[in-house]
Amino acid sequence: MLKKAIISVIIIRSVVYAQFSVKTFIGSDSGFVNGTIAEAKFNGPFGICIDKDGNIYIADSGNNCIRKIDTNGTVSTFAGTGEVGNKDGDRISATFNSPTGICTDNNGNFYIADFLNHTIQKIDGEGIVTTLAGSGEPGYADGFADQAKFNFPRGIAIDGYGNLFVGDSWNHRIRKITPDGNVSTYAGGGTDIGPDSKGSCVDGPDTTARFFTPCGVACDLYGNVYVADALNHRIRKIDNFRNVTTVAGTSEPGWNNGGHSDGDYKSAILNTPTELYVTFDEDILFSDTFGNKVRKLSFDGIVTTIAGDGSPGYEDGDGGTAKFNYPRGIVMDNAENEIYVVDSKNCKIRIITIE
Repeated sequence: MLKKAIISVIIIRSVVYAQFSVKTFIGSDSGFVNGTIAEAKFNGPFGICIDKDGNIYIADSGNNCIRKIDTNGTVSTFAGTGEVGNKDGDRISATFNSPTGICTDNNGNFYIADFLNHTIQKIDGEGIVTTLAGSGEPGYADGFADQAKFNFPRGIAIDGYGNLFVGDSWNHRIRKITPDGNVSTYAGGGTDIGPDSKGSCVDGPDTTARFFTPCGVACDLYGNVYVADALNHRIRKIDNFRNVTTVAGTSEPGWNNGGHSDGDYKSAILNTPTELYVTFDEDILFSDTFGNKVRKLSFDGIVTTIAGDGSPGYEDGDGGTAKFNYPRGIVMDNAENEIYVVDSKNCKIRIITIE
């Protein structure tokens, strides 16, 4: 009887993984090369978004620029020279410093979390880059435009009203930027900030809540904001009333306290999730970065692994045997048939196809 039960579990697990297959879409070894799918190279890519026409944009952090993959699979440099800098202006001559987060609106504008410049950049429909918010110096301050300060902003998302939400990683806060450029603290608090600081995990209203290096953020259709709370090893939710709750993850806060266990959201264990995406069905896809897996939190609160065997490496194949090395940005195509994952240390963009 026990033997039959074990066989049944193995079969069920295989069926779950077999629903997904992983292949390499673009990228080879580290470099800075434009061109076809076979030619293009990235360097430590991080964030990803897709515009309404199906073009893909990558925050190519190690190359200090934004890359574009058009619908024919041709890669070009969309913004930035590749040199480190903090220069506004035409997108071809503008400079960035390790951009990590990227999102777009329906009007052709793009918003960049420029990680080492501690700023939020905007690229408008005419291709002009401007600093939307941030003084350029690390710190914590609310206010308009360059009066505000960020501390290594990582993830960025936009809601249906044009508000931007930023995972302000080493301020351990989620910041909000209104369309008129006013920066406020949307959730999170505490006095300990900076790269050597330690956050904590506290659910509760707005600034009474606590995060530990929040990274990726995503907005759903109902005004909720979801956060990949990296060093709390949790997915958090901020509702319309700015109340923060934990929707998945149970580990103790800290660098080495993550792990892996699928199941109910109250018992699931995550390992440093850094980026996430909310589907139309309110499922949450997230990159479990230190766990080298791509996982899903379903609407009914069940966490499953859809791709990655957990060991760092590079291998295509079905979900259970594929390998990733620090998966980061994650997004679905506009039809929600395929998942695009930025496989950061492999310098590749991978596709997970729903069979």
